[in-house]
Amino acid sequence: MKRGYALALSAILLVCLVIFIPLRAVVGGEGVTARKVEGIIWDGSVRDLRLGTLPVGDVNARLLIWPLFLGRAEFLVSRGDAPLAPGITASVARGIGGMSVHDLNATLPVGSLLAPFPAENIQFEGFSARFAAGRCIEAGGQVRLTLSDSVPGLNLQNGMLGKPRCDGARLLLPLVSQSGMERADIRLSADGTYTIAVTLDANRGDQAALLNLSGFRPVAGGYRLVQKGRF
Repeated sequence: MKRGYALALSAILLVCLVIFIPLRAVVGGEGVTARKVEGIIWDGSVRDLRLGTLPVGDVNARLLIWPLFLGRAEFLVSRGDAPLAPGITASVARGIGGMSVHDLNATLPVGSLLAPFPAENIQFEGFSARFAAGRCIEAGGQVRLTLSDSVPGLNLQNGMLGKPRCDGARLLLPLVSQSGMERADIRLSADGTYTIAVTLDANRGDQAALLNLSGFRPVAGGYRLVQKGRF
């Protein structure tokens, strides 16, 4: 009788511990930082969330129950639209040997991250990507990159649009302008490193000096800029 009572009490204590685990106990590490984390894993908030150097901002987060039975921790991340801070919805999962993002809808600033390339924001629509053992396994959705007009001669009023896919071990964002004369291939690795290769087709001799100052170099049929970095 005493043994059964002790087991029942232990089970209750364990359930209480799980229910009231603070969110801050599971947020952070591997390039994920935040100024402040409040609440419990079932209902919490994260202030000034950053993925490496990429600012995400304030979000709400809660753990989803059913994925736990499949051996992975999956969080629903959300934020409503606000002035200067577009809304965010996504589920982010981590399991043994891999991580994934599902149905991400967000607009994030990338100007400082991709400088001197004149990018402003990257917009995700229904974006999903999954990495396992450090390799990209699947990807989908749509990505749009908006740029400033600091590089003359670029027809980028509608940004650059593309559908993500896996390219070997890396995630590839193959982005093309509306005219098709400008392309940007962004490749992301599981460790947070990236390579961006921008190609401008056609002869742009009248803009050669300004393009050179912006980091572009002449190649067959146009100009090209290659830049590497880490989130």
